[in-house]
Amino acid sequence: MMDLTNVAIIGSGPTSLFLLQNIWNHIDFFKNRIHLLTIYEKECVLGMGMPYHPDTTDVYNRANISSEEIPQLQESFGDWLRKQNKETLEKFNINDVVIDDAEVYSRIALGHYFQAQFRILLNCFKSIGIKTCERCESEVVDISQTENNELIVTDYHLRKHIFSSVVIANGHVWKEEDKEKDGYYASPWPIKKILPKENEFFNFPIGTLGASLSAFDVVTSLAHRHGVFVTVKDKLKFLKHENAPKFKIVLHSAKGWLPHLQYEQQEPIREIYRHFSRNQLVNLIDNNGFIRIEDFFNTLCRPALITAFAKNKLLDVVEKLNENDFSFKDLVTLMSEKHEYINSFEGMKLEMVKAKNSVFNKMPIHWMETLDDLMYSLNYHAELLPAEDHIFFHKEVMSFLMNVIAALPLQSAEILLALYDANCIELKSGLVCLRDDSFGNDRTKIAVHSEDGKTEELEYKLFVNCAGQKKIELNDYPFQSLVDEGMVRGASAKFATQKIPNNILDSLDADSIIDDSSGISLKLCGIDIDSSYRAINKNGIANCFLYDINSMHTSGLRPYSYGLQACNATSLILVESWIAEIVQGKNINNIEDITELYEDSETL
Repeated sequence: MMDLTNVAIIGSGPTSLFLLQNIWNHIDFFKNRIHLLTIYEKECVLGMGMPYHPDTTDVYNRANISSEEIPQLQESFGDWLRKQNKETLEKFNINDVVIDDAEVYSRIALGHYFQAQFRILLNCFKSIGIKTCERCESEVVDISQTENNELIVTDYHLRKHIFSSVVIANGHVWKEEDKEKDGYYASPWPIKKILPKENEFFNFPIGTLGASLSAFDVVTSLAHRHGVFVTVKDKLKFLKHENAPKFKIVLHSAKGWLPHLQYEQQEPIREIYRHFSRNQLVNLIDNNGFIRIEDFFNTLCRPALITAFAKNKLLDVVEKLNENDFSFKDLVTLMSEKHEYINSFEGMKLEMVKAKNSVFNKMPIHWMETLDDLMYSLNYHAELLPAEDHIFFHKEVMSFLMNVIAALPLQSAEILLALYDANCIELKSGLVCLRDDSFGNDRTKIAVHSEDGKTEELEYKLFVNCAGQKKIELNDYPFQSLVDEGMVRGASAKFATQKIPNNILDSLDADSIIDDSSGISLKLCGIDIDSSYRAINKNGIANCFLYDINSMHTSGLRPYSYGLQACNATSLILVESWIAEIVQGKNINNIEDITELYEDSETL
């Protein structure tokens, strides 16, 4: 039976922050049920989160979310900024006279905002008699189970404490080691490790693996230390420092894509059931318990997308969507070909005109927003997809979505274009391979395999892996006692057919297939969870005292769950499931109850 009297929360970043906020939103219900909240944080301060911490990021790195897109906390980001004095704002690299809720500001500013909100919430809990225990500089190294179905949390100092329930909300972990001697960095974080020392310049080309938002953080941080940006006739220009004539950054992207730019949204906050009802979704479940992704596209996505594309006057796409045999893959192919600007900086210049028109004139790009909504919806039901559709989604859809939806702020795009005009940045397409012999002689060597079969060998004195955290396998799970005790198991998805097509088999590693008495399944990354984020044990039973809302741990079954809005939605679903379980006296584990829970959470 669930027991919330003594709860530990592992991590104090945005996911933990929104969890506290959603508990507080129901405080009349929880005030006599939660007696002690203990928050573990490996850093010395609570509430910032890794991407927003001044020890991790840089004052030149922008967030990719505005105040109006951040779910409600005790006060909005814009209101909090408006309360800060001029000197504080300047430390955040904010020189605007008027704070705009639609503007994107530095990540360091966002981190301090989160820290302030965290402190306010803890004081709120204390004010009504709920004890809080703040364990800073206490990284959790393991969690294990007691004989009484309680959990023992062990921190870095080997201190052990027992809790009735544990919520895992820790952040990113970068396990691969840097090879500083050879100029290779497994991640950009903390970004200060790749910055030149005072009065030092990198007078050579620098490579990044990936052309994502993280790669652009590297670009902006290094560019500001190798030259200055000036505005000439309303256009940003980059003037390279005289001591760094060979300074240049080469972005390596498998498909040669750059993200789309920031766009105006009609509804900045995503909703799970904005474009269809939960009943419509439940009706798609077949006799085997699956929702097929093409049925999801045809029945739920197609009508919403037709409306959205029509609003944007893309009538040729509307015509295609009205053809019955036009598939989800066809849409991805069409929009990829239609927007060739994602393949070059020259295209980004053309896109900038459209993006500024959208943002400055409040003209939403409805099809992008609608597609994001629909994939956000699919994410929270992805455990209903068979293995074939998980493979299709990752292979055909995910990279396209991340480039469409991971909107680059206009200010960041202007920096990129200024560097491009100054011949200080380049984009190379092709699959990058790093081998054991890639390192040595103070260089990192890479092989770039292009789609035409050619291979190019390159070497860099500084090469930064910006591809993001690697997918977590079960043996990478940070709390291995839970694995050894069978309290968690790896995520998987059953195949809809027991005869797997050869084209799918050929694309998979042999150890990706699980063949047991229950049928043939595909091994997914991360751990198995139910729709209320309870960890599933080795016997297939949900633990009523162990919850994991770390998106990196659950990305196998929640492949499109990212960003602050997903942090809020995940924690809201968890809190709503607690309430439903206590009120109804039963586990929330069938599809009807779960979808009703999702629907109810959107009205709050």
